[in-house]
Amino acid sequence: MSETLRVFLLILSASFVFSAAVSKIPLLRIPSSVAYLLFGVMLHLGSAHVSSEELLWINQLGDFGLLFLMFLSGMEVEFQQLHPSAWKASEENPLTLAAAMFCATLLLSFACAWVLARFSPGVHPWMLTLLFATTSLGVILPILEETGTLATAYGQTLLLCALFADFLTMLFVSLFVSVRTSGSALDFLLALSILPAGVGAYFAIQWMRGIAAVRRLAGDSQMRMRAVLALVAGACAFADFTGAEPILGSFLAGMVVSAVPFAHKQRLKTYCHGLGYGFLIPMFFISVGLHFHFGAFREPSAWLWVPALLMVAFLVKVVPALRLFRQFGTKAALAGGFLMSSRLSLVAAAAIIGVHIGAMTPILAQSMILAAVVTCLISPVLFVSMV
Repeated sequence: MSETLRVFLLILSASFVFSAAVSKIPLLRIPSSVAYLLFGVMLHLGSAHVSSEELLWINQLGDFGLLFLMFLSGMEVEFQQLHPSAWKASEENPLTLAAAMFCATLLLSFACAWVLARFSPGVHPWMLTLLFATTSLGVILPILEETGTLATAYGQTLLLCALFADFLTMLFVSLFVSVRTSGSALDFLLALSILPAGVGAYFAIQWMRGIAAVRRLAGDSQMRMRAVLALVAGACAFADFTGAEPILGSFLAGMVVSAVPFAHKQRLKTYCHGLGYGFLIPMFFISVGLHFHFGAFREPSAWLWVPALLMVAFLVKVVPALRLFRQFGTKAALAGGFLMSSRLSLVAAAAIIGVHIGAMTPILAQSMILAAVVTCLISPVLFVSMV
């Protein structure tokens, strides 16, 4: 066994022990994703030596982990819940609620981002708006499952709100990056082609399900797992070709898998969750922690950004969530707003993208990631204490 592989396996084992220990801290209930990110920060601070080869392993697995996280997020969409017949006449359709809350969040986020951009030259207000508008499904979904609210109307509404925010934010980030890097209307339209391509993939798979030879080729759940990985790879490659973000292609692939009925579906979801949350997704959060640059906080202005970003992060989610009080009560509405304030995976990815395209400063990007980590520590605790 090579030294690089030996150290990598040691890091993988230590990260699991650290995450399991941190998640057991009384009263905090720190999500495993945050625990893995903190472990990556510890490695970055020098608690262990990580060579360039080991860092390459973690980074490449982390990139795939982000894609798989977005795929799993798409798989959680329950399309039958969106049909009006699934809800009582006295209840508001969760899709309508999600759309209204996201629009309100977007307007509030733009207003706050425009003000903050006045104090930070080099920051594009739309990039900051999208970072505020997003949420962290990777944190919200486990908390809903652990508290037993996922199967309720309240839990499904929060899940759909999170999915709506994640999907539209990913779409807008892809379009913003496309316009920012090229400025061509053709490139903008080409990036949008990922949406009809996803719809086309759904109908193509539905058509192929009617062919007996294809059904025999699909085989058992192991073969279907390989087909799912191929679908994710193809969707990400197509998104990259069109100029959209690969994470959007991965998310759409998850939605297609969720929408198509087929045998062994629940077993396939179990396999995907095991591979994603057990191995690939932790690698993404470790890689984010490894690239967290504390040098940016040597400037006093960086520490002024964190409380301002935190205040806006909660404001733009809690205020729109008050719309839920008619159906679920004021306490549940506030709890949902606090939970929706959790941000991590997409913020970390989009902040890095923003720096690369010149839409954000490195100091503000690192401050945004730190604020996102704090929201993931505070929001689940507030939600659990209120539901």
